[in-house]
Amino acid sequence: GNADGSPRFGSPRSCTAPRAGPHRPDEESFAECERPEMSRLAPPEPLMYPMLSGSSCNSRRGPMTPTNWRIAKRPSMGEVLQRALSLRNDFFESEQDEEEEAWAHYSSRRSSRRDVGIFLDAEAMKAKVRMNLFKEQYDVSKYYKKEGIWREIAMSPMFNNVTLSVIALNAVWIGVDTDFNTAHVLFEAAVPFQLAEHGFCFFFFFEWFVRFKSFARKRNGLRDGWFVFDTLLVLMMVMETWVLSCVMLASGSAGLDGLGNASILRMARLARLTRMVRMARLLRAMPELMILIKGIAAATRSVFFTLCLLCLLLYIFGIGFTQLTDNSEVGDFYFPNVPASMCTLLMCG
Repeated sequence: GNADGSPRFGSPRSCTAPRAGPHRPDEESFAECERPEMSRLAPPEPLMYPMLSGSSCNSRRGPMTPTNWRIAKRPSMGEVLQRALSLRNDFFESEQDEEEEAWAHYSSRRSSRRDVGIFLDAEAMKAKVRMNLFKEQYDVSKYYKKEGIWREIAMSPMFNNVTLSVIALNAVWIGVDTDFNTAHVLFEAAVPFQLAEHGFCFFFFFEWFVRFKSFARKRNGLRDGWFVFDTLLVLMMVMETWVLSCVMLASGSAGLDGLGNASILRMARLARLTRMVRMARLLRAMPELMILIKGIAAATRSVFFTLCLLCLLLYIFGIGFTQLTDNSEVGDFYFPNVPASMCTLLMCG
């Protein structure tokens, strides 16, 4: 026991309680004798220790008493990183669920657009913008081969810069060829025009061939809209520069009649008109132009209804001016009928 005669911590106390009767002791006093003497010693403050889920001491989570505080150990760096990664995944999953709910809300509002009115719903537009921000950016390189010389060329920054420069130069050359080349077919043009056309055709065909060889599966090229567009442009350019020239040379040597030559000349003029389609490659070189085009397309509906409103106002005021200026010199000259009144108000008003 202790110095004052009290028992030690956790040791049983001797049974000195009085008996309840002459033959047997009180049961409560006997049970109290067998319990350790814990009332004189105040328990220490609970020791809180942060434990990670999945750690080795997960079974002893919560406040620790002096009997088990030595068992808990500090979490390792791997456990901390694992917990951080799990929290990050939970965060992105919750964000994805919120975006899916927003997209579902946008789809439902879009399906009931007739009930909403002419103008788009602001919340639906915000949801669409939010979906576009969190949407995975498209990258055609995920369809390319993992390694190889064709992939290295296609992904080379120098190759992309040279391609953009040639596209800009070709756009300028189309205007020069239109002003100074008077020949109907290519083989009748001057030598500088022939060299320039063959050079552009060879480079664009080589660019298309490099990108085609870079695909791991060639059918994946159909998933890339720009590659399909470039394929059509290169096909028209090859048809105009090489195939049509060979056909013209063969027809000239074969001595076709005038009707056949006239039809081939018309085909040559149509082929020259397809050069203007090459200007669309500038959209790929400058994404800002594509953003402007998408903005114009998005505003088409509002602009159309604005135009309808202006036509309605012109029609109303045209009827009014036609009736007010009836049997007058001004009315006979400017407002003889409703269509003429509308034209006068639009052009001279």
